[in-house]
Amino acid sequence: MNRSRFLKSAQEPVKAILGDRLALVGLFVLLSIIAMALFAPFLSTHEPLAVNEREEGSLFMRSVDGDQVHWLASSPLGEVTLNAADYRDGLGMAVGRDGVVWRYAGDGWSPLDTPITTTLNAVNIREDGATLVAGAQGTVALWSPDDTWQTFEMPEPLSVNDIAWRDDNTALLVGGGETVWLLNLVSGEVTSLESPVGRGFELNSVALDTDGSAWLVGDRGIALRLDPQDDSLSLERLPGNRELNHIHIADSGAGLIVGERGTLLVREGAQARWQSQSAPDSRAMRAGWITDEGHAFAVGRSGIVFEREPGGEWQLVPSDEERHLRALMVTEDSFFAIGSDRFVNRLAPPSGEHWFGTDHLGRDLFSQNIHGSQIALLVGFLGAALVVLIGANVGLVAGYFRGRTETVLMRTVDVMYGIPFEPFALILVLLFEPSLFIVILAVSLLTWRTVARLIRSQVLSLRERPFVKAARVAGASDLRIMYLHIFPNVMPLVFLELAIIVGVSIIAEATLSFLGLGPPQSISWGGILHNARLSGAWRDAWWWNLPPGLLIMITVLSVFFISRSLELVANPRLRARR
Repeated sequence: MNRSRFLKSAQEPVKAILGDRLALVGLFVLLSIIAMALFAPFLSTHEPLAVNEREEGSLFMRSVDGDQVHWLASSPLGEVTLNAADYRDGLGMAVGRDGVVWRYAGDGWSPLDTPITTTLNAVNIREDGATLVAGAQGTVALWSPDDTWQTFEMPEPLSVNDIAWRDDNTALLVGGGETVWLLNLVSGEVTSLESPVGRGFELNSVALDTDGSAWLVGDRGIALRLDPQDDSLSLERLPGNRELNHIHIADSGAGLIVGERGTLLVREGAQARWQSQSAPDSRAMRAGWITDEGHAFAVGRSGIVFEREPGGEWQLVPSDEERHLRALMVTEDSFFAIGSDRFVNRLAPPSGEHWFGTDHLGRDLFSQNIHGSQIALLVGFLGAALVVLIGANVGLVAGYFRGRTETVLMRTVDVMYGIPFEPFALILVLLFEPSLFIVILAVSLLTWRTVARLIRSQVLSLRERPFVKAARVAGASDLRIMYLHIFPNVMPLVFLELAIIVGVSIIAEATLSFLGLGPPQSISWGGILHNARLSGAWRDAWWWNLPPGLLIMITVLSVFFISRSLELVANPRLRARR
C-alpha cells in the first residue's frame, strides 16, 4: 500500500509535465542539452582546448597617407603559404606550398594551373615574361607566356631556395647542402658548382651584382661570391654570423641582406663595403628590397616591417596583422609583402570552420560551449540532489520531532541565511583549492536552507493527520512514519524544489566560474565568460559572450517551465483551481 502510494506520488509530477505545453517545451530543451552533454566528444568540431592554427597566402600593401606609412592587409591569395614573389614589366608571380602559383597583372591576382604538387620556394621572371620556379625535392619548372609548363630534372632531389637569371638561357639555383647549380634551359644540362666551404650549409638566397658576379648567402652568415669569368666560388667575409635569409641588389649597386634576429647588412653602392646596421626589432627578417636611391624595406616574422630612408635609420612601420611575411614584390607604383606561415586563428568571428568563432588563444568556442554543458548539468543535478537530500531530511526531522530538535535545526537554518553565497564560496576556495567538488559543496551547503523550511512547514501539517496517528498507534517507528507515511506526501514538493534548485545550481556554478572560483582545468559556460572578461576582448568579440549566456538562460528557463508545472502538484490551492 505504501509502495503504491509512493509510486502514485511520483507519477503526479510526470502527468503534470505532460499536461503542460510550456513544460513539454522545457523538457524537450533540457533533454536536448543533456544529450549535448552526453555526446559532447562526438558533437565537437575541434578539441575544445586545442589552439587552432590557420594558413593563408597573406597579402599586404604599402599605404602612404601624408607622413604616415602603414602596411594594410588585403584579401589573402588562397589558403596556403606563399614563399616567394617576383615582378618585371607588368607581370608578377607569387609561389608557395603545394605548387601554388599566383599571377599578378594590372587587374589584380589570379591563380595559375600548374603540374607541380611540391612546395615552391623561388620564382624569377625573365625579360620576355618566361618565369622559372623552383622548390622542394629538386623541383624546377619554366612557365611560358603562352601558359605552358616545362619541367627540368635535377641531379639530386634537394630543396632549391632561390633563383637568379644569368642570361636568357642560363639560371643560377641555390639550395640545401650548399647546392649551387647552373641550369641551361636550352639543353636542360645542369652543372654543379663546388662550394669552398663544404660543410653542407643551407644557401637561402642569390642575387646578381652589377659586374655580372653573383652573391650567395645562407646559414651561419655564410656568403659566397661567384666569379662570372670561370664560375668559381669564393668565401666572402660579412659582418656577423647569423643566418642570412635574403639578398637584393639594385641596378645602382646598392644592396641589402636580411637575416635572423633582425640582421640588416647594407651596401650603399657597387664599390662600397657591407655594413651591419641597427634594427628596431630583433625578430627574424625574411625578405628585403633596396631601391637605386637607397630606400630600403625589410619584412619578417609576426608582420614586422622595417623601412629606411636613404642614409637614414631603420624604422619600425605598423602593419595590420601579425602574419609571417616571407617575400617582397615591388611594382612601378606599389609595394607588396607576401606570406605567411601557419598562424594562430585568434578572435576569428563565426565561420564555416568555427561555428561560434575562436577566442584569444585560437580555441574553438563551439566545442567549448558543447563541453561546457557537462559541468553545468553535473553541478546542476548533483548539487540539486545534495540540496534536496540535506534539506528534505532536515525539514522532516524538524517538522516531525519539533521541540528542542526543531529549535536547533531551524536556528541553524537562520544562521545559514545570514551567510552570503559568493564570500562563502571564496573562503572555501581559499581554504582548499578551486575544484568541481568545491563548487558543488558551496552550492549544496547554502541552498538547502530554503528546502528545509518548506519541507518542515509541510510536515507540521501532515504529522497531525489521521493516517499518521493511526500508524503511531499501530506501533510504527518514527523513521517508518517519516519515510513511509509522511515523505510520499511531500514528494510533489520535493520534485518542485529539485527542479528549482537545478536552475539555481547552474546559475551559482556560472557565477563562481565567472568570478574565477570554478575548476581551473574544466570547461564551463561561466568559465568561458570569465576568459572573455580577462582577455579584454569581450566588448568586441560578441561571439565569445553571447553563446554561453544564451545557453545558461535557455537551460535555466527550461527548468523554470518544468518547475512551473510541478507547482500545480505541490500547491493544493492551485491544484484545486485546476
